[in-house]
Amino acid sequence: MSPPSLTTGMPCGASRARRAAVAVVTALALPLVVACDRSAPAPAATPTAARPTGPETPTAAPGGLPTLTASPPAGGEPSSPLPDARTVRGRASSVTGTVDEATLTAYAAMADRAVAEVSKRWTRTWPRRVSVVAPKDATQFREQVGRADDLSQVAAITDGPIGPDGRATGDRIVLNPDAFARLTPEGRQFVLTHESTHVAVRASLAGAAPLWLVEGYADHVGYSASDRRVTELAAPLLEKVAQGAGPTRLPTQGDLDPSRGEIAPGYLASWLAVDLIARRHGEATLRRFYEASAVEGSPAQADAAMDRAFVDVLGTTRAEFSRAWLSDLNRLAAPK
Repeated sequence: MSPPSLTTGMPCGASRARRAAVAVVTALALPLVVACDRSAPAPAATPTAARPTGPETPTAAPGGLPTLTASPPAGGEPSSPLPDARTVRGRASSVTGTVDEATLTAYAAMADRAVAEVSKRWTRTWPRRVSVVAPKDATQFREQVGRADDLSQVAAITDGPIGPDGRATGDRIVLNPDAFARLTPEGRQFVLTHESTHVAVRASLAGAAPLWLVEGYADHVGYSASDRRVTELAAPLLEKVAQGAGPTRLPTQGDLDPSRGEIAPGYLASWLAVDLIARRHGEATLRRFYEASAVEGSPAQADAAMDRAFVDVLGTTRAEFSRAWLSDLNRLAAPK
């Protein structure tokens, strides 16, 4: 997730700042629709959005069905709490919804696993708990997220108020019942882990990093528990690379804007860029790079901070890293 429309904006005091985070799960069998985090820059954000937000579109997975997570643009304040909702509490989660208790319990178990996985990698101080809202139908989902547009590709949206220090103070992950139902168990776990990563980052780090880093990092954590090969998960992107139609530079906000075309390759490209940093420098250095790239400012200011972080944290430049990353994509795409 990430501005449901993946837009970057400044935190607005204690107002509900929506960000949509998109996670591409291109090899998890059933359509995986993304979740949102309202903490990544995104194109087409509303003037009042605090940090990115943006919708995503699904991409075909090896199984033939789309497997992408998406998020919508920022909307208004969510409406009143779900009527007749019940709550199931896990070790590190609370799931409130109008679906049956068995489903709430299953979601709580997945959310607990997500928090455990995120906590292994994102070590800054955060509550290490997540709140999940599980509406029973599309009407309730729309009421919760304050949206009237087409959300069929959105699996979940993470939103919450931003405090005076620029950090989120009460994020929740709202599940889209129609989209979530189309996912495999692995796809659902990915969405919850991806979104829980946004919750952890937003609660402990003010500002936002460039969108490719925000979404790529959430995917990096989300895919960490998968036993699928990288080449399988990234197949839609690697096919383009093999055909000579792959990326030529790190993804921009426009590359991750669904209104401009297919976005799955951009999300996969972002993930593989983050993954390369982790493989070359380790998780601790990856976190420092993320932290140094996050600013409470415009996307241009975040880009400038990232350029400094390439030098100060990774000992390279954006241009040098980009060449290494493109070389890595060609290696992965080469016939085996």
